[in-house]
Amino acid sequence: MEHHTPSRNITDFSTDGNRRKGHEEGIDYGEVMYITCFIITSILGIVGNGLVIWITGFKMQKTMTTTWVLNLAIADFSFCLFLPLRLFDVEQWVAQPLDWILCKISSFTKYLNMYTSVLFLTVISIDRCICVLYPIWSKSHRSSRLAAIISVIIWILSIVLSSPYFIFSDTLNDDSIFYCINSKTPWTNLTELDYETVDLIDEAASVTEFVCAFLIPFFIIVICYGLIAFKVRRNSRILGSGQTFKILITTVLCFFFCWVLYYLVPIITLVNSNTDWPGSDFLYPLSECLAFFNSCLNPIIYVFIGRNYKQILRKSIPFLLESTFRERTEPTETQEDDTV
Repeated sequence: MEHHTPSRNITDFSTDGNRRKGHEEGIDYGEVMYITCFIITSILGIVGNGLVIWITGFKMQKTMTTTWVLNLAIADFSFCLFLPLRLFDVEQWVAQPLDWILCKISSFTKYLNMYTSVLFLTVISIDRCICVLYPIWSKSHRSSRLAAIISVIIWILSIVLSSPYFIFSDTLNDDSIFYCINSKTPWTNLTELDYETVDLIDEAASVTEFVCAFLIPFFIIVICYGLIAFKVRRNSRILGSGQTFKILITTVLCFFFCWVLYYLVPIITLVNSNTDWPGSDFLYPLSECLAFFNSCLNPIIYVFIGRNYKQILRKSIPFLLESTFRERTEPTETQEDDTV
């Protein structure tokens, strides 16, 4: 039975062409990779981000830095909380209509996490850059209230950008196997010509998403940290041993490392649309697993960056998190150190 579906980058993992073959012949290694990734990411992400939310939300003084970290943790926590829903799509454990709503929720939370993460990391980089370049101005204008307002705007924008996936994502019944299709446009009950139009729209939207949600934020972040590096070279006292700067730049690098393959694979697929290019069956699940795994990395980064193993064993995780993101006010610290 032939079905027309939108292009790969707007479909979920269950559209893998070899999936049916895997069900018939035995082990589907892509499926095993997904299930393992989902379980590990969910457990580490819920526990780690839950701890970060507890510390930054209830145990620490509210600052711009802790507000950014808190919102990043909330985005990652909500994604990891709903990530097990995608197991239902992998194993087909539930039937419609429940499978239909699970498909919409899992698609929506995936893209909500993507947009909130990249927007918060971009804002964090701009904030760090302003702190280093204009320390006196930032000292008098930065506030937790301003950070809260910016955070609300980011959440609203992310929800708006992710809403098409909730509206248009749907299940496809292929010989009693339901597939979750992620789409930015309506694609069910269409004619042959309509499907071709939807494919073109989705491909254009995918390229636009790659540029707007990845390339542009990436260049903004590179420019910000490039300016910071230039300032630091002129005044080495600015960085000192600032843990916050190390934490944030590592978080940014990990985010783009984990998501770059997710964006590149669909672009490669578009370029090789008429051929089955080698490695596609492996890169598809790998790209999504890397992107999903990023949601549980930040708490690990917060604890371990700049800390040796003995210190971690001697001190509690809450103490390490609090000491990492506390904006220091001791007289021995320079103002520049506080801002980085």
